[in-house]
Parts: sequence; structure tokens; C-alpha cells
Amino acid sequence: MAAQMAQLLATSDLEELREVVRRWLFDAPTERVRNQYEVFGAKLLDMKLALAEQPIQPTREELEQALTMMLRLAAQSERSR
Repeated sequence: MAAQMAQLLATSDLEELREVVRRWLFDAPTERVRNQYEVFGAKLLDMKLALAEQPIQPTREELEQALTMMLRLAAQSERSR
């Protein structure tokens, strides 16, 4: 999943990414999943905005590593609830 999200961050502009997140929210099968998509989507959008301000863009591999850590932290947080 991190590889797909890294590709999405690297190749999509902000509006495309917003549309992807909107589709996730629309297609979410449950309210709980919709909430998870909303939080994760907001973090992806924040990351995209922060990356746009940087003079040097990270590699796709660096993005994938960062997203892998985000997903692991989210999973740990979910298990602790």
C-alpha cells in the first residue's frame, strides 16, 4: 500500500489527490472506514502540500519509507483503541 501511495504522491497534483481522497470517502463501506480514510487522506494532502514547498523533492523510495512508517503508526494507534 505504501508503494501505491508513494506513486500517487509523486505523480498526482494536489487537485488529483483531493479527488482520490473524495472517491475514497464516497466509496467507503462503513462509517469507521470512512473516518480512517478521512484521517489518512488529510495526512496525505498535508504531506503533498509540505512537499510542494521543498526545494528538493524526495525520491519515490523515500516517500515509500515515510508512508510505511505512517501506516505502521496508524495501525499501532488503531490497535491501542
